[in-house]
Amino acid sequence: MGITVLGPLTVDGSGRISPRDRVVLQALATRTGHPVGVDELIDALWGDQPPASAAKILQGCVVRLRKWLNPEAIDTAPQGYVLTLPPDQVDAVRFERIVIRARELLTLGEEDRAAFQLTEALSLWRGSAFAELADWQPAIVEARRLDEVRLEAEELRVDAHLRSGRHREVLAEAQAQVRRAPLRERRWTLLALAQYQCGQQGEALRTIHRLKSVLLSQLGIDLPGPDVIALEQAILRQDASLLSGKLVGVGGSSCPWQGLMAYDVADSERFFGRQDDVDACLEIVRRTSLLALVGPSGSGKSSILRAGVAAALQGRGRQIIAVTPGRHPLQSLSVLNRAPATAVLCIDQGEEVFSLCEDPDERGKFLDALVVQAQVSAVLVAVRADRLADVAAHAGFSRLVEQSLYLVGGLDERGLRQAVEEPARQAGLIIEPGLVDLLVREVRDDPGALPLLSHALLETWKRREGSTLTVAGYRATGGIHDAVAQSAERLYARVDAQGRHLLRDLVLRLVSPGSQGEPVRSRVPRRLISTDAEHDQLIEMLVGARLVTSDVGVLEVSHEALAVPGRGCVAGSRTTSKVNGPCTTSRPQPTRGTPSAAPTASSTAASAWPARSTGKAGPPRP
Repeated sequence: MGITVLGPLTVDGSGRISPRDRVVLQALATRTGHPVGVDELIDALWGDQPPASAAKILQGCVVRLRKWLNPEAIDTAPQGYVLTLPPDQVDAVRFERIVIRARELLTLGEEDRAAFQLTEALSLWRGSAFAELADWQPAIVEARRLDEVRLEAEELRVDAHLRSGRHREVLAEAQAQVRRAPLRERRWTLLALAQYQCGQQGEALRTIHRLKSVLLSQLGIDLPGPDVIALEQAILRQDASLLSGKLVGVGGSSCPWQGLMAYDVADSERFFGRQDDVDACLEIVRRTSLLALVGPSGSGKSSILRAGVAAALQGRGRQIIAVTPGRHPLQSLSVLNRAPATAVLCIDQGEEVFSLCEDPDERGKFLDALVVQAQVSAVLVAVRADRLADVAAHAGFSRLVEQSLYLVGGLDERGLRQAVEEPARQAGLIIEPGLVDLLVREVRDDPGALPLLSHALLETWKRREGSTLTVAGYRATGGIHDAVAQSAERLYARVDAQGRHLLRDLVLRLVSPGSQGEPVRSRVPRRLISTDAEHDQLIEMLVGARLVTSDVGVLEVSHEALAVPGRGCVAGSRTTSKVNGPCTTSRPQPTRGTPSAAPTASSTAASAWPARSTGKAGPPRP
């Protein structure tokens, strides 16, 4: 099934759709994957004079379109409808995706491939976008935006050809582009560059002079942008770099991986490798009222929940209410009082209901409230697998979980490769041959190592050579299982003796004992810890190393991996027994007279930071 809106509307090459249905379909296609309100669709159909039966006629249009396309092609959203066809089935969406890919290829130095992609993208245009909705303001805005992308694509294609040495072939096209849009500075600079590469230095300088005249006469601007000035100076000094045609720098200025932090709703475009899991979860949400994501720590539950399922539902027009239970889970639900009834409740780290909440009555009331909420709208919950027995103790909630359980395991090799390669490609980074194979080998048998993989990639990115991630850079991080430890060691080494004592104390306050004595992350208001400039500086160091997150005035250890033996040196039932070199761990021995012989929060967190003067863990705080 294919829909074309970059020109006259067609569906699978046919134009046999009634005029009203054509208007509705194009209106929905202006925001593919996002809701279009009923009132907006009625406005697109009739303007300011809709008939009394407008809503019913609109429903009829949607019913016919679903029959024409497929029953799943148009979803009903709160107060509207969503066109949910796959992106490659709508030419406008496909066009933008190809242009984005071409930009990435150009950044990576793949000029010929970029030019091919841009030619393919531009071939999709057969006329003005949404031409049949010329009087509907949302379509006018979207058509202008798409046209701007088209103009950029034309310029990128000239750029790609210049970089690949085809200046003579593209000179005429560059001249034509300037004639079609004389107020776009980029076109003039590309023309001047093409002329210079063809040996026409005088013509190139005259082109820049004509640009200055156009800007002054048409826009009243007496000085062009810095790129134009830089090009003019480079031409005057006959800069050899101009012969390469590269007017832009290499990408990769920001790291595309999250480190130990989970991907959130806003990170959905950088979240790769889990599409099959997300699709399966969305199917559960479609047929039932609750989704329970269950898996071991580090398996990626939170990222699937937020950047996968919640982001997809938000794209369909659903409002997302994200909470974590904490010590008082009922208080976390107070946000529902200010949200619409149809809002999706998204509960991350659901195990905190059992590990942090000490009041069995409050725990039961919280789970009861989830059962009630699931009767009104969708409820998404992520729970650590070792807490399933606690879930089963609540009859009503466990019955819902039984019907909507999705087990999250480790990524397969294909997913692991996507999680490494796709963010790099998107950010314009090059991966040295062999690095992906090495990463996959080290992590594929450890389903809880995904945050460690992301952290190792972050550290490898810091050691990149230009825009290339190297095997040597990865090995320098300590690898998957020692990268976190090295980050903590480096931070520890940067502070003096007094600062190290404060640092251990600070981390101690971010870890609490669970019901079984296990270390559990705690969220603590920053104002309770940042009591002076020294504490504030240490917090900024932890946040800068991505070992601690700071959000809306609340501090939290970045991931449970930092509180698990053998994972890192920040927290966990371990001691750091070696001053110089990789961290080694030993479990605390049972203490006589202690019923469970489990480590306390104090012993757990105080051992997080090595006491460098003795080579042994520092003593627990009283």
